[in-house]
Amino acid sequence: MTRGIRGLTIGYRARVLAAFLLVGVVFASAWAWSLYGPLADEVLSRQEEYLTGIARSAAVAAALGPDEVQSHVERMAEGAEYRITVIAADGTVLADSDEDPATLDNHGDRPEVRAALDGRTGTDIRHSETQDVDRMYVAIPSEIDQEPVAVRASTSLERLQLLTDRARQAGLGLLALALFLSAFAAWRLSRSVARPVEELADAAHAMAEGDLSSPVPATDRSLAPLSDALARLAGQMRERIGALDAERQTLRLVLDGLSDGVLLVEDGRVALVNRALLGMFRLPPVDARGRALGDLGLPASVLGAIEQNLTHPESAVVEVGPDPYRRSHRLLVLPLGSTPPSTRRLVVIADTTERARVEQMRRDFVANASHELKTPTAGILLLASSANQAARDGDVTQALAFVSQIEAEAQHLSRLVADLLDLSRLEAAPSGEEVTDVRRAIELALGGHRRAAGAKGLEIDVDLSAVAGEDVAVRVEATDLTVILDNLLSNAIAYTERGRIAIRLVASPTDVEIAIADTGVGIPTGDLERVFERFYRVDRARSRTSGGTGLGLSLVRNAVERADGTVTINSESGRGTTVTVTVPRVV
Repeated sequence: MTRGIRGLTIGYRARVLAAFLLVGVVFASAWAWSLYGPLADEVLSRQEEYLTGIARSAAVAAALGPDEVQSHVERMAEGAEYRITVIAADGTVLADSDEDPATLDNHGDRPEVRAALDGRTGTDIRHSETQDVDRMYVAIPSEIDQEPVAVRASTSLERLQLLTDRARQAGLGLLALALFLSAFAAWRLSRSVARPVEELADAAHAMAEGDLSSPVPATDRSLAPLSDALARLAGQMRERIGALDAERQTLRLVLDGLSDGVLLVEDGRVALVNRALLGMFRLPPVDARGRALGDLGLPASVLGAIEQNLTHPESAVVEVGPDPYRRSHRLLVLPLGSTPPSTRRLVVIADTTERARVEQMRRDFVANASHELKTPTAGILLLASSANQAARDGDVTQALAFVSQIEAEAQHLSRLVADLLDLSRLEAAPSGEEVTDVRRAIELALGGHRRAAGAKGLEIDVDLSAVAGEDVAVRVEATDLTVILDNLLSNAIAYTERGRIAIRLVASPTDVEIAIADTGVGIPTGDLERVFERFYRVDRARSRTSGGTGLGLSLVRNAVERADGTVTINSESGRGTTVTVTVPRVV
């Protein structure tokens, strides 16, 4: 671009200079032609007129008689640079101012003599062998004693040619000076004419290079429209580039704000990648534009799915995973451009790992809930049938035993349904406005569980010393906090045969921590990661006898997460369990 614009301005200056020089060359050619053409012709014409006059004067004298012709022509040519000759009709020289006529050859074959004898004025220029110079001859018709003769006047052209050469040399010298001055003036004028154009070209070049802040130079009135047009163009380009930059920034912000990874591929190379994709696959935050797709660092399964669909003319949706890291992805490969052989593809990658996990959890939940509901329902039906048969047989004692078992199964079924309802409620968004007093919630929970603990000979200790004299409130719905405390206390009592249960309340300016510890059987280390899963039981046989539904800790986790809190569990098989719940405090 720079070379082209600079070449354009240099060419413009050269054309302006060439135009001026062309005018000079035309003028010089005309001048030189006048020196070698019209000037020489004019000199010869004047010389011819002069000789014609001399010949006519000699013709007048020749008419005096043949005896006086020789003396007369000698007197006329005495001391002059011309020569007079009188030739008879037969070519014999009758008189000559420079030579003895008797010694001269016959002149009848001379062109000018023949023309004069024919009654016309004859002219000729030829080289004189006797004098070894170029001479001009002019002959006119005349008569001597009524006999036709030719009176010829001639002169040497040597001096005339010398004068002509000097005039030409002087003219050529002046021409050379004039050409030099004209060339210098043309060079200066071409510079002054081309300078505004070059300045405008430099401004256009700066605009082409992206420098839109450079001012457009002011020019004279002839180039003012071009200068104004460039200034308007620069302003429009600044506005449009600013708008494009704003749109590009907006597009970048939008793309980086998406949770899905976005990848633009062109000719097998990366043209654009957003921040979500880099984070999704833990790629280094470097500029990936221009890199080969295979060098980006994508997982092999994702890369293979993209490459398989890069040449498809239509959009494609591909599910990939789970990979060895148990991650699943959904790919949308969309061709861009209306031209059929377009190689641009937009790839949108969504991480479906959580969705797949939730979907699996839903399937497991449905299966487990169906199983859990089927067991007590089948037991109730079987016990009801047995009780009915015992009543028919009159065995009242056995019938009453069956009825008692039906009641226990019904209570287990009722607890399971209640837990399922609580789980469904906890999956909804909280109101975020209800505030609950933690001390009051602990007192109510203890009131409902002291009897069950006392029946097993267990003591329940409550340590509130860390919050003595303080109001402790959390932004948790009272029902949710009740679910948390009831399930933790129920598990602690159910899985503790002897010892004690301790409740400790600690508060910081931002959080409230509730810890419930027991001295029960504990949880094996291998099961700690799964105890918060729905329907998961460490010991299914013991859970069945304790009346557990397998949803307790899952309900606790959902309720705590619903309040933007955390729950942790520390346990060791045979040495008890401690569950710690941390939720935000209301100040």
